[in-house]
Amino acid sequence: MKKILNTITATIAAIFLSGCWGLDYYPHDAIGENNFLDRASDVTKLMAGTYTQIKNPWTFGYDFLFDSVTDIANGDYFQNYAMGISSYSDGWFSGCWTQTYNVVQRANTTIRLLSNAEVGTGAGEITAAMRDQGIAEAKFLRALGYFRLTCLFGDIPYYDETCILADKFSNMYVEFSSAAEVREKIIVDLNDAEKALPSAWDTNNYGRATKWAAIALRGKVKLYGKDYSGALVDFDNVINNGIAYGSTKLALDPDYAHVFKTWDVGKRCPEMIFSIQYSNSYGSQTTALMGNKSSLRQIPTDRMNPSSKLIDLYEKKDGSAFNWEEYLPGWTNGNLAKRRDLTAVTINVKDGKAYVEDLLQSDTAAMAKAYRERDPRLMVTAITPYSTYLGTDAGSNPQLFNYYLVNTNVSKFGPSEGNGCLRNNNGGFTPSYFVRKFVIEGNLGGEYNNAPFEWPVIRLADVMLMAAECSNELGQDSKACGYVNQVRARVNMPAISKSGDDLRKYIRDERARELPFEGHRFFDIRRWGIGAEVVKGDATTIWGNKIYTMSYPSKHNVWPVPQVELDRTPEWKAYQKQGW
Repeated sequence: MKKILNTITATIAAIFLSGCWGLDYYPHDAIGENNFLDRASDVTKLMAGTYTQIKNPWTFGYDFLFDSVTDIANGDYFQNYAMGISSYSDGWFSGCWTQTYNVVQRANTTIRLLSNAEVGTGAGEITAAMRDQGIAEAKFLRALGYFRLTCLFGDIPYYDETCILADKFSNMYVEFSSAAEVREKIIVDLNDAEKALPSAWDTNNYGRATKWAAIALRGKVKLYGKDYSGALVDFDNVINNGIAYGSTKLALDPDYAHVFKTWDVGKRCPEMIFSIQYSNSYGSQTTALMGNKSSLRQIPTDRMNPSSKLIDLYEKKDGSAFNWEEYLPGWTNGNLAKRRDLTAVTINVKDGKAYVEDLLQSDTAAMAKAYRERDPRLMVTAITPYSTYLGTDAGSNPQLFNYYLVNTNVSKFGPSEGNGCLRNNNGGFTPSYFVRKFVIEGNLGGEYNNAPFEWPVIRLADVMLMAAECSNELGQDSKACGYVNQVRARVNMPAISKSGDDLRKYIRDERARELPFEGHRFFDIRRWGIGAEVVKGDATTIWGNKIYTMSYPSKHNVWPVPQVELDRTPEWKAYQKQGW
């Protein structure tokens, strides 16, 4: 292979990184193998470049889109994959392979440079503590990168810090290591990281890896390797002793909605264990790709929508299962026309704002009630019919939108998301739910470009539900229920008392309710081996009409070695995954 990492050189240069950690600069004096580290400021630049890579869309920047190929969301961005007709030449595979290996290579170079750096105690010199912490951070990031690679591709090539890209650029062939072997190496890195990383960083360094991030990630690696007892030890440690920032103990944020709208100093979330720091000048693409045309100057295009299955999964506030018949009799067995008649109106526009002109036969109050009387996480996660949302008009002025289902057969005014109509922008008039979670509301004090929110790679509720899963697998069902109930209590949902297989299924459903659009569902259904069971049938609109038919072939359990990598390294064809 000419180059496995075709966008990285042996030079580590920090690309533009803004937000926390005080790195709003572009360093023109790049640090490389030949001009070596000789001052403390070099270490800062080196670490900045290493952290920046995890923001790349194909590393963790597009995590939310992974849900669009599962049962809890649908969309057109990776529709071929959702339909089961993807090919190993698809760009998604090569993008994730290349860019995640870039995380690994940057971490390897950081470890090598810091290991050879001269330390001192003088002004501006690299101290031993700075060196050791930097190596520990790089080992954490290398572990994070390799863990993602094993989760996606299974068996993979493994390179450590002895691999100098400049020397091996023309031939980087190595035999593949098994996913289990790589997990063992990941755990070694995380053991080392735990020893050298601080419990928390000061405000200017918020967002850098801590010992609690290392422990939590180690627990997750063990969980994926089915070492439930080992994982539970790590999860319990984080839950009981972890620090979020400063001296603030890790805790569930009392406001569930706040978790997904935190940004800038002073708006910290006590739930974040490790998160990607976005800002006004370097924002996430969540609004651009999950927002609708009411969200931001009528620009976003809702490339992903919550599925009806996800919405119906949210229980009533008393903990009972939701049933449409209780609110709209005839819905369950009704066809598209019946459901439209139960819920659709005609609209018109006055002074640039849509309003209901005729209710027709619909019971909009009953439909709105069907959503509002549910688990509060539903309304935080999705924009539903006959609810409101604070978006902006075309001039970026905040505007409160009412959302309607429109009967286009008789309405004088056609559907448009820019006027509050629930319509999937990617498939004609397909009345679909919109994403609210991680989407900008209003103009966010002048933020017009991308979402500057803190992206949770690992947060406490996720750890609690993983601890519940481990406890259930170990037969400790009372303890498992305790963790689930803590997560539910945050949104005033009643406690549960279940056991065995019933509890196992409930924990899996609870993860879908708590963590949608954070990229977990894709990896969860793979490791549970239930992909073909749940990703099937039609992706549908609110009324049940077909958008496309989903499929989960067995080959989707492990991604292929990308075509471009096989072209560069023909010897790897022997390692191609089954079915690809």
